[in-house]
Amino acid sequence: MKDNMQNIEIENGQSKLSYTHCLNCGAELKGGYCHICGQEAVNKTPTIGGFILEYLNNAFIWDPQFFRTLWSLIRRPGHLTNEFLAGKFSSQEHPLKLNMFLLFIFITLFVCFAGTEKMTNSVHSITNDERVFSGVQLNLLAQDKEYVKKMQESPRDTICLYAPLLLTQSHPEFITNIETEVDTAGEGLDRWIAVIPQVLIDDGIVVIDDDGYYRFDQTAKNARQGLYYFNSVWSEIVRIGSKYFPMLLLLTAPFLSISLGLVQRRSRLPRINHFIFSLHYTAFVELLMICIYALHLMIAPPMSVLECIMIVGSCSYLAVAFRRVYAVTWIGAIAKSLLTSLIYFIILFAIFLVIFLIACFIIATNIN
Repeated sequence: MKDNMQNIEIENGQSKLSYTHCLNCGAELKGGYCHICGQEAVNKTPTIGGFILEYLNNAFIWDPQFFRTLWSLIRRPGHLTNEFLAGKFSSQEHPLKLNMFLLFIFITLFVCFAGTEKMTNSVHSITNDERVFSGVQLNLLAQDKEYVKKMQESPRDTICLYAPLLLTQSHPEFITNIETEVDTAGEGLDRWIAVIPQVLIDDGIVVIDDDGYYRFDQTAKNARQGLYYFNSVWSEIVRIGSKYFPMLLLLTAPFLSISLGLVQRRSRLPRINHFIFSLHYTAFVELLMICIYALHLMIAPPMSVLECIMIVGSCSYLAVAFRRVYAVTWIGAIAKSLLTSLIYFIILFAIFLVIFLIACFIIATNIN
């Protein structure tokens, strides 16, 4: 084929091109990709839609193969890992690329609907709630051994109290309920007739309000300091976690790989086997998190239901995938998957503990 031939169309998948040589290196084209430099043979002037789709395909695997991989990930736990380790790379999306795409979706949802400012404000609103404040005051008093003795020796007084009924469950030795007038079931403050140590009134810890009901003093310095410190530490945890959240989620795969290596140390399998398995499993967990978060945004079911879906779904999936990839019995798969999950959550807890200690150190340094 001569170099000066013009406007000869060659077949390239779904489209026909009006050139026969690679526009990048000049080599003669023998297919949809240049065999010298690897550039794809595409039209010189693509449409806007085609240009955007090409970017999404290269950056975020936005093509039909992604959905086939996703469906296989959901329907057949462990199958993608076996296929990848068998050398069938082209029949599925790269597991790391799959993780990155799902992580991108989850972070987008988190930023749009949660965000660090919303999380921090929600915690501040909770800790400024009178129910929480009264509970903190009583907890602090219960930690003071001398004051506990003082309350035990104090005569009792019957008052009309404006406080959460939960106090009678957390500290029944100090406060008892005679009659409930208004039970708000956690939605607000309860009004009830309580029996409390007289010393709480004498010391101004419980003060009478204009409506004739007693309340825990909102200006108590010790409780305010405790809540201020809690708010500051939580805000710092949110800041650190949000800043390094993508990296922390990506770290779950190698940490899970370490857990699998410890559980399967007798199998003497290459570390890459454990790593590929962990990438596919964390991809499923990320997909499950996306679905649960979307469910929370749409119909807002109780948190206990969402937590149950997360725990049961992830553990069940891990057991099935474990059996398929490592060829063990059901009993072995369940036992080893539970052990793997335990080691994995211990590692994650250690990460959170490190973040918590860093946040405490930063706040303590700023206060001092």
